[in-house]
Amino acid sequence: MVLLIREKDIQSVGLSAEEVIHAVEKAYSQDGKGLAHETPRLEIKIKGRDLPHIAPGTTSIGQGMAYLEEDKAFVISHTHHFDFHKYISQVIDPETGKTLAIVKRSRGPLGARAEGIDSGGLRTGAAAAIGAKYMANKSIENVGVVGTGRVGAASLLCLSKVIDFNQVLAHSGRRKDEKFSEYMGEMIGVEVKAAETPKDVVVNSDILITATYATSPVVKGEWLKEGVHISGMGADGPKKAELDIDAVKKADKIVLDSEKCLSIGEIAQALEKGVIKRESIHGRIGEVVAGIKPGRENLQEITFFESDGTHMQSAAVIWAIYRKVKEAGLGIETSEVGSFFVNP
Repeated sequence: MVLLIREKDIQSVGLSAEEVIHAVEKAYSQDGKGLAHETPRLEIKIKGRDLPHIAPGTTSIGQGMAYLEEDKAFVISHTHHFDFHKYISQVIDPETGKTLAIVKRSRGPLGARAEGIDSGGLRTGAAAAIGAKYMANKSIENVGVVGTGRVGAASLLCLSKVIDFNQVLAHSGRRKDEKFSEYMGEMIGVEVKAAETPKDVVVNSDILITATYATSPVVKGEWLKEGVHISGMGADGPKKAELDIDAVKKADKIVLDSEKCLSIGEIAQALEKGVIKRESIHGRIGEVVAGIKPGRENLQEITFFESDGTHMQSAAVIWAIYRKVKEAGLGIETSEVGSFFVNP
């Protein structure tokens, strides 16, 4: 039998930001200890080949897989990006090869403002928060967000669960966004101000989250405060870049979520131009979470966590969804799909 998990089942169990953060943090820790294994992102673009990853106007299909040894969780994920997003994940027993569950999720049109924050957004937002938890200073006054879409919103929500701060400044990267400020202020219970420009956000930020579709930098190194931490969430492909070369150069510690970050976004540009060397990379976030490498070591350091998004994150969240839905007695048990997948 295979458990079919639908969108309404996921909504019924109400996976919280805290639960997603815990799942992703544990996956990172396993990665740091050599206990998480994943494939690189595989994607074929059908339309919009010259556009950034999942930008409006693109059509693509992707696949990836990850295995988390401590959880004994093996997940294959299929993504379909058309006028909307569809995600189908297959949870497999790594010892028998049996398909335990098929999880179906979706979200709205590309580029549309989401209503609420779903598990997929929380997956990415958790990464931003974990980067700040281990790399930012302990005392934080102002948080800045450049990029006020679903990733910016989810990142800010998750950050509010792990760090205390007094105020948020936000800008979309292209325009002032009053709606985001009002919506997120009510959600997290902290004042969120709509800034006039990205510069107004950056110069005042102790923690900076970037979450845009930008193909040319929206953050300049000359704007960065001493001691700031940056969680860079938007540059998830070779056509994207949110920070300029000077900003990357000013970072005292650069931490990645995967080796793929070396070939995309501002990291790739900085390496290509010789501004940084491969040896300049401090390590992976998993190594920091696992305590194998140190995080922040003094108040003055500028730290930068570059996240491309990993399949181990997705596997961790899907595994949490599967366990919670199963415990609640939800989903549909069926034998009709077994032969289509890898079940005997």
